[in-house]
Amino acid sequence: MAEPIIPTVKRVRKKYRSGTLIGRFIRYASDHKSAKKFFATNMAAVFIAGTLIPTGQGVQAADFNSQPDETVIQAQNTLVTEKSIQFPLESIKVNQSFGLFHPGIDFEAEIGDPIKAAKAGAVIEAEYSRSGYGNTVVIDHGKGLTSRYAHLSKIEVKVDQVVTTNTEIGKVGITGRSTGSHLHFEIRQNGFPLNPLSVFPK
Repeated sequence: MAEPIIPTVKRVRKKYRSGTLIGRFIRYASDHKSAKKFFATNMAAVFIAGTLIPTGQGVQAADFNSQPDETVIQAQNTLVTEKSIQFPLESIKVNQSFGLFHPGIDFEAEIGDPIKAAKAGAVIEAEYSRSGYGNTVVIDHGKGLTSRYAHLSKIEVKVDQVVTTNTEIGKVGITGRSTGSHLHFEIRQNGFPLNPLSVFPK
């Protein structure tokens, strides 16, 4: 038979010799009905209360665990809304490809179509170019990489402005040497032109 969780008066009584002061007190308490009732009731109450009172450590752990969840949610939202690289126009149709005498590609577009930065960076040029590009924006992406957007009808950024892939930098136009509305787009590495199509994800 399993022993009870709360010790009975008989078990406590056996531990002490009858001749000692403690023994005499226990023997008196075990024989008195009121003392038995008081002892059993209070022991049960102490045991139950001990199981219901929460510890301070449990509360601290709950508060600590709630903070990282909020941080993760914010980080996920940032990753979803920000791209590392993208095409500068919503609709992509190449009019003229990259070549020896054409250091970029021409995207067919309508006058006024919005242009966004292909990659995050800082604007280093935002002006009318007299070398045939017309209204031009150039963005420095770091590590020698730049992008150029030419023939714009409107420039919507300023030099030294930091832009992201969500930033509208201008509108498609027909300024400079151009035979029709389109966006001339270049990518350069340390000043040397690269085929932009080799930079974008497939």
